[in-house]
Amino acid sequence: MKEKITRFVTAITHFFYRKGLQFTLLSTFTLVSVSAILLITAGYMRQFSLTTEQMTRTSSMEMLDQVNLNLDDYIHRLMGVSNTVYYKILKDGDISKNQSAINRELSLLFSANESILSTIAVFKNDGTLVNSAPINQLKADANPLEESWFIEANQQIENVHFSKPTVDNLFLPMNNTYHWVVSLSRSVELMNDGVVERGVLLVNMNFSGMEKISLNANFGSKGYVYLMTPDGQLIYHPRQQLINSGLMLENTHQAANYSEGSHNEVFQDEKRIVTVKTMGYTGWKIVGVTPVSEMRATLFQNQLLLWSIAIIVSLFILSINLLISKRVTNPLRQLEIAVSRMEQDIYDIDIPVEGSYEIQHLSKTLMTMAYTMQRLMKDIVTQQEQMREKEMNALQQQINPHFLYNTLDSTIWMIESGRYEGAITMITALAKFFRISLSKGKNIISLADELSHVKSYLMIQEIRYKNKFEYHLSVDPSIENAATIKLIVQPLVENAIYHGMDYMYEEGEIQIRAYRFKEDIYIDIEDNGPGMTPEQLRQLKEGTPTTTRKKGSGIGYSNVEERIKLFYGKAYGLEVYSEPDEGTLIRIHLPFQPLQEGGD
Repeated sequence: MKEKITRFVTAITHFFYRKGLQFTLLSTFTLVSVSAILLITAGYMRQFSLTTEQMTRTSSMEMLDQVNLNLDDYIHRLMGVSNTVYYKILKDGDISKNQSAINRELSLLFSANESILSTIAVFKNDGTLVNSAPINQLKADANPLEESWFIEANQQIENVHFSKPTVDNLFLPMNNTYHWVVSLSRSVELMNDGVVERGVLLVNMNFSGMEKISLNANFGSKGYVYLMTPDGQLIYHPRQQLINSGLMLENTHQAANYSEGSHNEVFQDEKRIVTVKTMGYTGWKIVGVTPVSEMRATLFQNQLLLWSIAIIVSLFILSINLLISKRVTNPLRQLEIAVSRMEQDIYDIDIPVEGSYEIQHLSKTLMTMAYTMQRLMKDIVTQQEQMREKEMNALQQQINPHFLYNTLDSTIWMIESGRYEGAITMITALAKFFRISLSKGKNIISLADELSHVKSYLMIQEIRYKNKFEYHLSVDPSIENAATIKLIVQPLVENAIYHGMDYMYEEGEIQIRAYRFKEDIYIDIEDNGPGMTPEQLRQLKEGTPTTTRKKGSGIGYSNVEERIKLFYGKAYGLEVYSEPDEGTLIRIHLPFQPLQEGGD
């Protein structure tokens, strides 16, 4: 075991050693800080969970106290109505002699309490209706003697009795509407023509008022409040219809045995907190139900918020640690990066001078060395550019004298032959040829000008070699404004004439095609001349042609090849396809570059 621990510690040490100083500082500080935050958050969440449950119980109890207070006030008002009827109306009057006065006072009392009352009625002991407010008639089949409230009042004459909610079907309904009511009944003494006899006072209160009070209790989206008798019979439930139809059950029998306060229970696989409060006047129990799942949902939201805060704080601490570790290790890292940049690109140097004196001194020395190397490399590049330009100019000068000599030679031949009009046309074409050739001293011209230059040359040669060959020139309009170095097509056309058309008679053909493929330009110069053997092809490509003809010595091909590679790079240049008796095709390969105005 000890050996395993040693190996583990060694592995961790090597891991941090390979990662460097900044990673070690950052990971150590962050690990300690985040661990502390997580432990504090977990402990706080535990305490928060317990506090939330206790607050839920306290809130439920306070809510039930408020419901109890409102219902007690409701019942108290009902009891007040009952006492007023009995002690101030019935006790002071005779139901036989003061019938109209009793009815008037009952009507006034009903009007004053109409918001909570449905009916006030006085019955004799034999069930005969004496007075009622509002004045209603008993239904023909009504029998008060069989009503539970009537029986309970006569059985216990000293008590006030409350019934469960029932439909008020004793009287003929007003507006054809039956109301749910809770009945308060009591035994009373009635003065009937001077004789005292027993009777029953009935006060029906609107059940909707009690329902509204219960519904106003806020127990969450899934919680609710219901009322029941001490023996577990429901008085009110917000889902009464579902319970009556058997679609839902309520744990009333268990709740009837609960004392006042909060209790945990599991009913139909659902954990919930049940809070019980007993009413004073009636003995009814007010029961508040809060599903634990809803409390946990609220708790989860709060936990999510706290964990989010913890994560944000952890990220903030990570950022602070990152800044501190960078400030400690950044000077050394900058030196390391600077050396790596020098290996890749000597021109990408930016070394901040910071840190201790020794590191600052090393940074300054490194920067001095880098700037010295940059200056030396710039001098070398400048010298190479100058040499390249001189080589281009030298190669350019090889073409113009060569072509001028051949053209003047042809012009002299035409004059000696008496072909003066052809000579005039040739001299005019020669002037146009040299105007484009000079190009105001520019080495870069448009492809359109280069091909116009070739066309002038072909006009000259067509006059000289009359009826010996035809030429066809085609160009893709989209590349006419492409940039090219000048005098790269004409030397190759010249070679096609001297090495191909010179052997033809009225069957010679030269085709010049300029087109674009992908991102490059291709110019094909094709003739149907005698072609070349493999050995001639090799000599042409190596720049050592052995032709004995004075015309077309082969300098044109090597000149163009060298200038293209010198200007555009080794990826571009010339390709030759030729077979004996099959003709020759020379293909110029250039990059597509739009001509810049005023550029060279």
